[in-house]
Amino acid sequence: MPLTPGDSDTEVPSGLSQKAGRRRIASEMAGRKRTASEMEDDASTSRSADTGSDTDTDLDQSSESSGAGTRAASGADGADGSETIEADVDDEFDVQCPPRPRRGKQAAADDVFEGTDAPSLAPQLEVDYAIRPGSKWKSLGVFRNAKFKNPTVVIYTVGQIVYINRHNPVPPPPPVDASEEERLEYDKANFWVGLIAEIRAENHAKVYARVFWFYWPEELPMGRQPYHGRQELILSNCVDVVETHSIASHAEVSHWDENDDSNQNFLLERYWRQTLDVKIRGHNALSKLRTYCICGGYDTPQVEMYQCHTVGCGMWNHEACLVKDLERRAWKQFKQGRLTHEVPEKMQDKRFTQKVGETLGHIVNLGLGRAEAKDEADSEVTPAAKGTKKLKGKKNPWAGKLKGKIVKVGEDIHQAYVTQLVPTASSKLAWQSEPNVWRMKMSCLKCRQLLD
Repeated sequence: MPLTPGDSDTEVPSGLSQKAGRRRIASEMAGRKRTASEMEDDASTSRSADTGSDTDTDLDQSSESSGAGTRAASGADGADGSETIEADVDDEFDVQCPPRPRRGKQAAADDVFEGTDAPSLAPQLEVDYAIRPGSKWKSLGVFRNAKFKNPTVVIYTVGQIVYINRHNPVPPPPPVDASEEERLEYDKANFWVGLIAEIRAENHAKVYARVFWFYWPEELPMGRQPYHGRQELILSNCVDVVETHSIASHAEVSHWDENDDSNQNFLLERYWRQTLDVKIRGHNALSKLRTYCICGGYDTPQVEMYQCHTVGCGMWNHEACLVKDLERRAWKQFKQGRLTHEVPEKMQDKRFTQKVGETLGHIVNLGLGRAEAKDEADSEVTPAAKGTKKLKGKKNPWAGKLKGKIVKVGEDIHQAYVTQLVPTASSKLAWQSEPNVWRMKMSCLKCRQLLD
């Protein structure tokens, strides 16, 4: 279930997962994230929030901080958390990623900090960035953590993923009984998601986080793609600076490794698998995803797929492609007036040794030229290959007459059926009011071996 901000009294410290079903709003401050049009223009100006809140902030200083790693440049000790100062944040930093070169007198007078970095979760996305005014950014102390103590203790650490407020004030959260879709839409409308790359501070009241943005699919320059899931995020190398008071809470975001076929990984509240490289324009900015099935399509958590375990195959088959295949086979039999079970009732519970014996016998028959007609008919089925175009608006010839379905009948056990909705020409007199349901083979679309 998605975590909805605003109605939880507790917040977990860094390194622990949130078990509660909701998250707390840490502050009423809003952040700033560049838009898709700004990304397309290769120009980025990011601003932190413009309002404040009462917060106690402790800073755990990094050994890499300026001033020999002992103190922030402002002189704040960053350890005792004794000060409570109203945060008064204005438009202090402009960020360009990638930076635009300046020339001539403009370059000579430019107060800029130039850096190179990559998201810790995607080190291949190295990018250059520029922060202005650079002298002020360089003067800030560098810290590992930012600790907030009002109203409860919450710690944000470099490498963590966080939600960042988009609005000030933050709109009321959805009701407790809101649907998952309603909570997701609330999150998209009110929060950005960022990966903390660095924490710097002037004092307890002036604490900043340099972040790499995640993007909701709708925020991408090229827009949502058909393969994007409902709860999917895209990790980018777009650098920004936000005031830490604009952070709403930790975010539960898991990485979906598409090359892991173990089926042992479970996705959390949100997930990411794709990256966006802001150095590249157009659709090529998105990393390539793994393709599946004979159709060459993609995977999403909302799409069921079935893997063939035949040695040398291993292909994942989309459920929709499998259903279309069994409907096509059934339609061929239907037109010939011989649609019936492909898996006879008496054969549905055969033992493994029996099936192996039959398979070997079938191979012998093939060698002697005595292949069964039914199997030959099956072998003629060729699903559409990648790149095949369908005529717009063209329906399958069996639409309204046959309907296929795959049903789960046990743990990792599925059965395929075709429902015959109309009678054949030869069976009209005997047709009953109830449609016939036929058990069909569920075969891999590549090697044609049985999947069930």
